[in-house]
Amino acid sequence: MDNLSINFPQLGTYSRDWLARNPDKAQELMAACKGRYPVCLCKKDGPKLYIAFRQRYYLARLPNSGPEHAPFCPSYEPDPGLCGRGIYSATALKERPDGRISVKLEVPLPIRGGGTDAPPTAPPISGSAKLQKDGLKLRGLLHLIWETAGFNRWAPKMEGRRHYTQVHKYCLDGAETILVRRRPFHNAVYIPEPFHLADKLEIEARRAEPFKRLSTTEGGAPRRLVVLAQLKEMKRTDYGSGLRLAHTPPQLMIWCDQEVTTRFHRATDFAFVDWPSIHDEFQILVLQTMLRNDRGAWRVDTLAPLVTNRHYIPVNSMAEAILAKRLIENKRFFYKPLNYDSEPGQYPNVLLSDMGATAVPLEICDDGGAAAATRNARIAQYQNDGADYWRWDIKEDREPPNIGLNATA
Repeated sequence: MDNLSINFPQLGTYSRDWLARNPDKAQELMAACKGRYPVCLCKKDGPKLYIAFRQRYYLARLPNSGPEHAPFCPSYEPDPGLCGRGIYSATALKERPDGRISVKLEVPLPIRGGGTDAPPTAPPISGSAKLQKDGLKLRGLLHLIWETAGFNRWAPKMEGRRHYTQVHKYCLDGAETILVRRRPFHNAVYIPEPFHLADKLEIEARRAEPFKRLSTTEGGAPRRLVVLAQLKEMKRTDYGSGLRLAHTPPQLMIWCDQEVTTRFHRATDFAFVDWPSIHDEFQILVLQTMLRNDRGAWRVDTLAPLVTNRHYIPVNSMAEAILAKRLIENKRFFYKPLNYDSEPGQYPNVLLSDMGATAVPLEICDDGGAAAATRNARIAQYQNDGADYWRWDIKEDREPPNIGLNATA
């Protein structure tokens, strides 16, 4: 998009691409503009941004201002009613003026308190009275990391640029912006770095250090280790299921009980997820806690899976995967709403983000159930409002119909 530019008061206007290609000059520019509010030009009366500092200067949107940006803008976030963030109260999830997100978890992760108090935040969004949950579960935390890392968005320029190297980098960056008990979550989670055979000894040394540091207390007692990784293999044995993680030593087997694997299969909604085989169009990411037993073996305690296509865009069904593939082939911009800890079907399957000032919902209708009733009510509301939308009834058509909506942004 041509209007992805930022106006820095009294210093000029620069495109986001220029800022990304010239990181050193961008740092100088933001340092000179600190204390003023740059303006995002994604819209005519663009929303203001905030210059924050965390090891380096970076642009952050003001709290709860995501819906004010154009849908194709990297700072855009839909109205809470269109994504899973909307189910949480400000106690569970709160944006801070410095661009970080304070969260409260329902799961007992090994994170100790500390750090400085959060600065004052903007008033809660107008729909906050409807927010219900006061904590995130493990799946909600995984979705928050994935969204913060930007992997639920797609633009044509991303073709060929989505690999595990980017997953490692941007998930670490995303975890650094998330505060749990006022501490950056990236200090409490291990994300395997990309494996290169020539550097295997150095990589193993870098893996062993956080495994030891994060899996024991200061007194040496064992505690849960939190890992975000790509699943490579699930092997069933007489002793339970063994997991192997990508970019970790092949000798590292992590065991889990049948109850954990049963929940894993149910959580993915994919009939084909049956290890050791999986279609090569898909990947499975897991956020899991694990504990080392007295025999030295690692065992999964809790696990939240995320199925993605080969571009690491989350997909909840084969139909969603087919739709995402069609949109990518047609060089469209889109945003994939994540469910977090809500029930399936609560939000549009996809938001088409290249249609101007308003994102257009794309809805996939399936074969009934409570989710179908929610979706039908949403479609009826689009019709009542005269709003653009797209619908694919998979009972009637095996392939998605023509999108029929031309990009205007």
